[in-house]
Amino acid sequence: MTDGDTLPGGAATGLRTRFAGFVAPGLPPDRSDRLARALGLRPADGPAEGPAGSEALALLLSDGSAAEEESLWLPPVAAWVEPAAGDEDGRGVAALLAEASGTDLYVNLTTATAHDLQLGGRLLAAIGARHPLSGHRRDDIELALHEAVSNALVHGNLGVSGMKELSAQELERFSRDLGDGLADPVLAARRIAIAVRIDPPQTAPAGRGRGFGPEPAEGLPEDASENGRALATVEITDQGAGFVPRRPEQAGASGRGLDLIGSIADGLEIEDGGRRIRLRFRL
Repeated sequence: MTDGDTLPGGAATGLRTRFAGFVAPGLPPDRSDRLARALGLRPADGPAEGPAGSEALALLLSDGSAAEEESLWLPPVAAWVEPAAGDEDGRGVAALLAEASGTDLYVNLTTATAHDLQLGGRLLAAIGARHPLSGHRRDDIELALHEAVSNALVHGNLGVSGMKELSAQELERFSRDLGDGLADPVLAARRIAIAVRIDPPQTAPAGRGRGFGPEPAEGLPEDASENGRALATVEITDQGAGFVPRRPEQAGASGRGLDLIGSIADGLEIEDGGRRIRLRFRL
């Protein structure tokens, strides 16, 4: 977590993360230089040369291959942003980094780029580098993140229907629809945004009951953690058509992801007509 107080360009915010520079391994040098001037941030050769302390680096990438290196998902890198095509003046990137400054970790990528990155595991590495996780809890959170990200990309942005039954015919149809979606430049350019906040432990008053998801102690913010455990809040937003959650008995062979996620997370909320899911994990 960070306690910075500026956005790119120096605007005062009082938000969580202050970006001091960026890494852009997949961008041409001339574009990287233009972004540096537009953002008011200095380019860094790599994470090892990033600033110490609370100041963070942002990774700007043009495709997923630039973000496959494990070190690029560890501190001081705290945001992973893919500049939009045509954003030569950097205004779009600046807006995304302004949004990232209100989080501890932030991802904003196209569907095409995110699909090949296995984001669940990479997000878990970024979270675990900031808060140690036990092996069992680590595996559970990675599974929930993988399922939530996959739902946003496949069923949300690409509009691929889940498998209605376990059959070779349905698997072939699912695979064909997935390939067609990724080959569609409009669908492949849709965005997925992931915002992570990690709140330190807070002690809840004795005797307070627990409902669905974390219940804040009186006077504490809604997303504060309790009982001596930090709390990670993960919001995943897609640009698909949305959905209405169905009962488990109405779900098909691949339609039970929300039940799996809900069994692992300490809180699950669905907003914006199904285009945003908010998960809470006690760490």
